[in-house]
Amino acid sequence: MPHRLHKSLSAGFMPDPDLNLLEWADEFFELPRESTAEYGKFRSDRTPFIREILLELSPSSKTEIVVLIKPTQLAGTTAAIIFLMGTADLYPGPSLCILPTDTKAKSFSKKKLAPSIKLMPRLRAKIKEAKTRDSGNTILEKTFPGGSWLLTGSNSGASYRAESIKFLVLDDFDAFESDVEGEGSPDELADRRTGSFPGRKIFINTTVTIKQASNGERVFEKSSQGYYHVPCPHCGFYQYLEFGTKDSKHGIKFDRDEGGAVTTAWYVCKCCQTRIDEAEKPWMTENGEYVHQHPDRKVRGFRYNAFLTPIGWVNSWGYIAQKFVDAIHELRKGDPQSFVTWLNSFAAESYEPKGDRKTAEFRRLQEDRPAGLVPSAGPIHFIDQHGNRDEKRTYEAPGVLGLTAGIDTQDNGFWFVIHAWGRNLESWLIRYGFIELDFELLDEIILKSTYLDTAGNQYPVLFSLQDAMGHKTSEVYDFVRTRSGIMACRGDGKMAQKWSLSTIDTYPGTNKPIPGGVKLLRLNSQMFKDRLSSKIQVNPGDPGAFHLHNEIYTDYTSQMTAEFINDKGQWDCPPSKPNHVWDCTYMALAAADYIGIAHAGEPRPAKGQRRPDKPKRPGGGRVINPWKMR
Repeated sequence: MPHRLHKSLSAGFMPDPDLNLLEWADEFFELPRESTAEYGKFRSDRTPFIREILLELSPSSKTEIVVLIKPTQLAGTTAAIIFLMGTADLYPGPSLCILPTDTKAKSFSKKKLAPSIKLMPRLRAKIKEAKTRDSGNTILEKTFPGGSWLLTGSNSGASYRAESIKFLVLDDFDAFESDVEGEGSPDELADRRTGSFPGRKIFINTTVTIKQASNGERVFEKSSQGYYHVPCPHCGFYQYLEFGTKDSKHGIKFDRDEGGAVTTAWYVCKCCQTRIDEAEKPWMTENGEYVHQHPDRKVRGFRYNAFLTPIGWVNSWGYIAQKFVDAIHELRKGDPQSFVTWLNSFAAESYEPKGDRKTAEFRRLQEDRPAGLVPSAGPIHFIDQHGNRDEKRTYEAPGVLGLTAGIDTQDNGFWFVIHAWGRNLESWLIRYGFIELDFELLDEIILKSTYLDTAGNQYPVLFSLQDAMGHKTSEVYDFVRTRSGIMACRGDGKMAQKWSLSTIDTYPGTNKPIPGGVKLLRLNSQMFKDRLSSKIQVNPGDPGAFHLHNEIYTDYTSQMTAEFINDKGQWDCPPSKPNHVWDCTYMALAAADYIGIAHAGEPRPAKGQRRPDKPKRPGGGRVINPWKMR
């Protein structure tokens, strides 16, 4: 076949449609010394796990979209270069290669593409160097007979709006913005660019990072989900190599010396539990194959990890095991970054931070109390998974000191939560919901209403914080300007202090604040979200816990679990997930902390004890009966 390929190309004819990129790579592709650990003539037997990928990217395959999740520095970018160069040589057409930034696109062109072109006479004759005056080429744009390459960064919507293309590479896809200038996800925008071409090919290549924000995981989940399985040299059982855990019988195992350094590493078969030495890995990978969990899906997905690294490269099993030991050491000291890097770079897995909140966590916090009812001091039962009172699970409520609210302002209305607070900022959800864009109704529910406990004590909302940024800013300022017990706020995740207060209303032409004018409270959203996340994880019967009534719905749990901690340690939210209730709740917590509610007065007495005088409610308010509220 290589001889037939060479003969047809030498004659100047179009190649046989049965020829593919794998054959082209084994015949012609050269790896430059400047950019790879193993330079010289490409040999697919060294990295056989990219063979099927190259076949699917070939015109002879009907597949249009190929997704690869892989470890760092293991053939993924090589596959992308073969795709670009092979199509330019055999099946030329307009091609686009998008990387995270323009800087990386330039580096890719100069350090990856240019050196390979110099090593291959066929391409060197077609793609002139950028410095040649009449070449028609630049670092980021190259033309050749029948086609072109355009290289660009992902962070501009203009990158996706140029002329239609036939071949597309999205390299290092997890580093792309999830939403490009508000126009949509990068893969969706890029998909539109190739829509008019029959025989189009899209190659998405990435190392994954944080699970909830991973572009690669999102597209891989919709794919055929192929994992590279290799046979055990002893029993023949095919398996996807896994690192395993300390207690698992299979996976990579290792010995350590007295100083803790890894001395020897091997693999234990998942089926026969026989030791496999790394010297047997070349035979295993050569005889491996992809097992697709969803073989009928049109988008072909591929995944492999660094445990398949060719012998002679740095990432041996012993090296990977040592990096794991080092990462766990840092993790136990409270720094997860080394473990995140290990998981992404070697295991080819995304990291799921412990800061994530699961729906099940909120079910265990629900107690036998309706929405709108403030808990009295005394025993309170939780509810079971069916929503019924759990007679075995109970706790002693310490009593409530006061209520606060958080309000998230949207274009079409307001999300809000009302929380009760006790000692140690123990918290009880009283009410949450959405109000259409009606400031008078917001005034009625938040500022003018009082809530009852089982003893008949009445609780007004003592203090509220309302988000004033992004939606209806001037209207929010007008609303809080004429009312007490409420303040405009904005979150800032990069603050050093808990909050800072500034006056919005100033005398015209000066920065001098008007006494009694509108104030804006800037909140350290990162800190308060951290505190809220920790509070949710407190055992429901312990001081400072977070309690829910028995009428929460999926909108509550989905919004409370929308955000996650990204690889920079910051709270982040995917653009497609609403998080309004989460924002309202951290604002209610900040409101309680701001007025020092945990240190104010004594809880109201339980039923049968003497009650204090009823608090004065603002005019026009009403007492909320929780059993008639919904």
